[in-house]
Amino acid sequence: MVTQVKQMLVEAWEKFRDYYDTKAPRYQDSWRPELNRAGALESHWICWDENDLTFHIGRFFYDILKEKKESLFSNIEIHFEKPLVPRQFRDYVFETENCLDTLRTRLIENGVLNAGHPNVDLIIAYENRPYRFLLCAEVKCFRGFVLDPIQMINADIEKLKALRELGIAKKVVFMLFDDYYWYKRGRKTAKKIEDELDRIKKEENGITVLFHTSEAKLENYDC
Repeated sequence: MVTQVKQMLVEAWEKFRDYYDTKAPRYQDSWRPELNRAGALESHWICWDENDLTFHIGRFFYDILKEKKESLFSNIEIHFEKPLVPRQFRDYVFETENCLDTLRTRLIENGVLNAGHPNVDLIIAYENRPYRFLLCAEVKCFRGFVLDPIQMINADIEKLKALRELGIAKKVVFMLFDDYYWYKRGRKTAKKIEDELDRIKKEENGITVLFHTSEAKLENYDC
């Protein structure tokens, strides 16, 4: 069952990818026909930020979910940007006792969290079964310069590892949409990002990595 849920999320990502690649090239013609290549590179169509990306993934997931006829899928919901505050999940039965407190401590010790409680970008869970989450995902959308994108990626990976190892989520997924670094191929950052994602795929067993870029928005230009 949980493997099917993960595959549904992967399919939702693929639908988003196809949606972006189909629609983004059209916006240059319909919005600003005179826009040149440099202007298109600086334009952020469809996904203005990470919240937009998460929303698109969610809506495609629900489309896939609606097609499922088995009753097992009827009580699944997605929740976005949820802080894992222990008192809000006191009725949940996770794999280990006090795991949300342990998660917070672990992330603070690893430098992932400064204070408060960790947020999870996307949680898929049964609404009528207060057990550990079916799946947790972290979502990244690079649409401009950040000081250390590799550190940001690894912070999310550390969180996902902890969620899985502490028995809070059965499956974990990392999703990255690059709307900035990919077209600076002469710079080392884009290569470092792809190399780091390859390393995670090979070394971090149990974490599904999904990656896409906004290259399609330049379809109407000679690159």
